[in-house]
Amino acid sequence: MSLRGYTRVLIAGAALVLGLTGATATAAAAPAAPQAAPTVAARTVYYSATGYSSQADQAAQIWNSRVPNLRLVRGGNATIRISATNGGGSRAYPCGLGCGTIYIDNRDVAAGNDALRIVAHEIGHALGLPDNYNGVCSQLMSGGSAGTSCRNPYPNATESNRVNQLFAGRAQLAPLNETRVYAG
Repeated sequence: MSLRGYTRVLIAGAALVLGLTGATATAAAAPAAPQAAPTVAARTVYYSATGYSSQADQAAQIWNSRVPNLRLVRGGNATIRISATNGGGSRAYPCGLGCGTIYIDNRDVAAGNDALRIVAHEIGHALGLPDNYNGVCSQLMSGGSAGTSCRNPYPNATESNRVNQLFAGRAQLAPLNETRVYAG
């Protein structure tokens, strides 16, 4: 008997034995390898600062420490541009998620408003947050409504979580169809 014929007899015999005993043959699956939790790479947004440069760097560090899905980096092809101005109030002109032109008014700082808070607040607009004008110092996006005594440059958990959601996965770094200006 050839090897091929012998193999056929063995397979037929095994099938007969299994059939007579009512047993079924199944292939044992290899144990599944543990899967790592899916991670989303932080979205990198570049900024430049010709005014309030050290405050811009500090504000970027603050946002980076609070928002895992975001990485603000100085340089590159900056989509957030920060400048100093004299008059007109501190303001942001968002042009999409992670994009904006920001003016920090020297007069606001001279009036006693904290420069770091102003810069962090205006960056918040470029990251998708609106003003709330509620006067609560613990909320960064209350902006100047919190008064000159407020020195808090940190977004609270709600603000940080919202930016984190905006920068998670599918959010596009694309221009908005509308123009919004945030002053103060």
